[in-house]
Amino acid sequence: MSFKLVYHSQQDPQWKNELLGFGDPGDTIGYIGCALTATAMLLSGHGYAETPRTLNQKLRNVQGFVSAGIRWGAVSQIYSNVTLKAFIPCSTSDAPLAQIDAAIAAGQPAIVQVDYSNDPGIQTHWVVLYGKKGDDYLMLDPWPYQTDITKEDLLLKRYARGNTLKRAISHVILFEAYGSGGPIGTPSTPTTTPSSTIVASARVKDSVTWGLNVRSSIDTSSMENVIVSVPAGTQLLLLELDGSSKIGAINQWVRIRTPQGQEGFAAAWYLERVAEETSAPITEPAPNPTSEAPVATPATPTVPTSTSTTTTAPSEPSPPAQPPKEDKLIVVVSSAVGTSGLRLRKTPSKGGALIMVLKAGTRLTVIESAQKAKAKIGKTNQWLYVRGPNNQRGYVGAEYVTLP
Repeated sequence: MSFKLVYHSQQDPQWKNELLGFGDPGDTIGYIGCALTATAMLLSGHGYAETPRTLNQKLRNVQGFVSAGIRWGAVSQIYSNVTLKAFIPCSTSDAPLAQIDAAIAAGQPAIVQVDYSNDPGIQTHWVVLYGKKGDDYLMLDPWPYQTDITKEDLLLKRYARGNTLKRAISHVILFEAYGSGGPIGTPSTPTTTPSSTIVASARVKDSVTWGLNVRSSIDTSSMENVIVSVPAGTQLLLLELDGSSKIGAINQWVRIRTPQGQEGFAAAWYLERVAEETSAPITEPAPNPTSEAPVATPATPTVPTSTSTTTTAPSEPSPPAQPPKEDKLIVVVSSAVGTSGLRLRKTPSKGGALIMVLKAGTRLTVIESAQKAKAKIGKTNQWLYVRGPNNQRGYVGAEYVTLP
């Protein structure tokens, strides 16, 4: 999906008097919340509906502030699809305009620091840059000088302080929102929706007999972000302009919509192309935090202020070898587990994250090759990929299950 212009003011009465992060009394969003508000606009433009109020609370929940200062890397703890790509101080050097231009051209706006006053030193203020116009940048400014996104607001016109563009910017923050990209519509060149368009679809491969997880994020370390698991053969609508180019590619993810209207990310290497059909244009639903549920992950190291960060998108773990088309094998948790139960884990390892504890007698459906699974039953250091109660999937030690 392409970045959409969304405006928020740090002075909005709905949140301007709220304490920013873990700051001192008086450190309110309205007073010093420009970085938070700029980040909320950036996330909302990429389809993750946030206001300064909601983002303030979510960042607090993941210790995303140092006092009232936002910890930029913490954004990825809330949205794992949004990664911090660059953290570039440039108060004593030229701003990396070429890097900013490349990000904007790729549909990834920049958050930059400017000087809002002629007083000595840098009176820091943060804005969002989303377009280039001549030798200037179009911006969304959290301080409500210009709140109408249908009108242009230029950086140099307000914050030059007698400097050139490369010296008017004193810090650059670049995020990459995975699955978002393409040209950004500007007030002077609004994007238009054609009366008819090619709607691209993809189909879950027949070999994916275990079902394909549709996730609210591309984080595969947890099952909590799984929205739904769709069976082989399901046809999915692609919600990205370049989605078709990703189909079948290893370690690529694509944003899709299921036949039931659920939206999320699917592993592209488990999909295959289907014939495209001409139909009515796709109606983009309003961003919805429920359908794009954020996933809080364990705290990540703070990105050093003198370095930039590049992150490679994680890949969906490869499931066991595809099973032949046969009846599913049922196994039962052995009484040998006693009262301590059998651990269902996310990965085939004793160190794998725990999903749940299974009582003796619990019936499990094996979702790998029945022939191979039978050879493992009762043996130590062997693992079975199974589906347990409430359709939860994971691995159990084969020595602790028996055939019914």
